[in-house]
Amino acid sequence: MVKAYCKKNITETAYNMWIKDLDLISLEAERVILSSPGFRINLIMEKYRSLIEEAFFNVMGFEVNIEIIPAENIPGKNADSEILSYMSIENAKYTFSNFIVGPSNKLAYTASLRIAENPGSVFNPLFIYGNSGLGKTHLLNAIIEKIKSNNPGANIVYTTSENLTNELFFALQTKTTYDFHNKYRNCDALLVDDIQFIAGKTQTEEEVFHTFDTLIKAGKQIVLTSDKPPSAIPKIEDRLKTRFESGILCDIQPPDFETRVAIIKDKSNYLKFDLPDDVCIFIAENIKNNVRQIGSAVKNIYAYCAFNSIPAPTVDIAREILKDILITSQPISVVVDNILEKVAFTFGVTVEQIKSERRDANINSARQAAMYIIREITEISQPEIGKIFGRNHSTVNNSLKNVQQRIEKDSKYKNLINEIIKNIND
Repeated sequence: MVKAYCKKNITETAYNMWIKDLDLISLEAERVILSSPGFRINLIMEKYRSLIEEAFFNVMGFEVNIEIIPAENIPGKNADSEILSYMSIENAKYTFSNFIVGPSNKLAYTASLRIAENPGSVFNPLFIYGNSGLGKTHLLNAIIEKIKSNNPGANIVYTTSENLTNELFFALQTKTTYDFHNKYRNCDALLVDDIQFIAGKTQTEEEVFHTFDTLIKAGKQIVLTSDKPPSAIPKIEDRLKTRFESGILCDIQPPDFETRVAIIKDKSNYLKFDLPDDVCIFIAENIKNNVRQIGSAVKNIYAYCAFNSIPAPTVDIAREILKDILITSQPISVVVDNILEKVAFTFGVTVEQIKSERRDANINSARQAAMYIIREITEISQPEIGKIFGRNHSTVNNSLKNVQQRIEKDSKYKNLINEIIKNIND
């Protein structure tokens, strides 16, 4: 029933690729453990976690927190763990040679290249931090590729903190901690993405502490990434902060205009796609904080032109194709404020009233519409939407259902909601 709920709320392709093969491992109180091939877990947790939790809520009537562990770590599911660990970094084409270097990332690039050429001898640990989409995972993959090219027999372990926690939980449940320790403490290089998510997870922090000390004493390379420096990670043990800071810290900032243009040119050249200069400039001026979105923009324009036999896109074509990306490239707070203002104007109320405790019919209708539109335009989870309005998950869930049901029954209301969304996207 959970999968059926998910299937109704996403495309068939997305369901078959990401949800269909999920297996239930355990359900304990409000904690659900699922399994999936390890290379899919990051994307499922990023894109579909809230949908899956919503599906469980719909079926079971109470909120749950889901965790996903790699299927290949479950006895009876055979897989080459090293290959899966390597391929779980989503784009194996990412190397040092195609990493665009600029003032915002030069230190991180240089340090990564140095440790890849001589792992364990300098800059150990290497701690790279910065917002999502700026190239941290690209550098991790480049490090792996370089070490492997120099030493094909090197035992490299790549994981995310989420996978690490899930593997540890499974090892403790199945009394296979020896295998867990053997994997993580006997490698030549350990790379952990998004290390900040171990904060507050006592057993995981304990394991990371001992694994860290074991590998450093053995002269093995450790590379960690995070969205913030160690000192700014809340709820993480001081002894771990100290160890994370004992090597070199490198931050990655959003690229400047010239670097963004270079990235766009590189992406279009890779696709053998002649992107006019004015379109390159348009993209660079409008997508400033996320390299991943820049790459996605180029691919979307390329695909549109290929499918429609357009030899060279114009700025107007690019603007239409990228309208959704341009919206989401803004800070979430800006997008949400814009939605609230548009909804308030349309329903004849104020933003303050929408956020208030008042239950007048027109205010409540505007509030529910705002929740629905925020969910449609952004990737904010239901609990996060609840925080915006001072409501709990159940209230948000019911509001979304009410709007959806009204849209299905009332064509005028449907047109109203669609018009608001169109105005926001424009």
